Parts: sequence; structure tokens; C-alpha cells
Amino acid sequence: MKFTSQIEDQTGTVKLEGRFTFETHPAFKSCTQSLLDTGKLDRVVLDMEGVSYMDASSLGMILLLREATEGRNLALALKRPSASVRRLLEIVQFEKIFEILP
Repeated sequence: MKFTSQIEDQTGTVKLEGRFTFETHPAFKSCTQSLLDTGKLDRVVLDMEGVSYMDASSLGMILLLREATEGRNLALALKRPSASVRRLLEIVQFEKIFEILP
């Protein structure tokens, strides 16, 4: 799994590429924490277009990030999930708690 981040217009975007699994937790946490620590954000977006697979632990990581963003009064959105990832997000009803961007 590869994580890259950027900040543009007070939106921090983390681009995810590959298999999002338990093994990626340390890298995901490090990347998102570094982004949050900048203190220059209004919103965080997870660009999921490149995610080929997600397991249950990755869903938990997204929920933990949601807690961290809410604690800082930041919005969190999920962007461009692939078809298979979108099906998983629908099954667990993430569209009820996250904005899912096209």
C-alpha cells in the first residue's frame, strides 16, 4: 500500500494505492497524523480510487481517523472508491457517516 498526501486550499488529501489491510496501519497512521499535525486544514479527504482491496481492519482505521478529525472539528470525506470498495462501503453503511465524493 502506498500513501501520499498533499494540502491544497485547506483540504488535506491522502491518496491510497494498493491493498488496504491491517499491515498498513502504521504507515496509514503516520501519514494521516502528519497531515493533521499541520494545523492548516478544514477538511481531510481519503482518495480511494487506487484501493484494490480492503479488509475489516482498514474500515476500523477509517473510523479512528474520523474520531481524530472530529476531535479537531474537521470534515472527513471518502473520494472515488473503486467499484469493489464502494460495495464494501455500502454494505457497512459508511455512506451514512461519511460524505462519499465522486
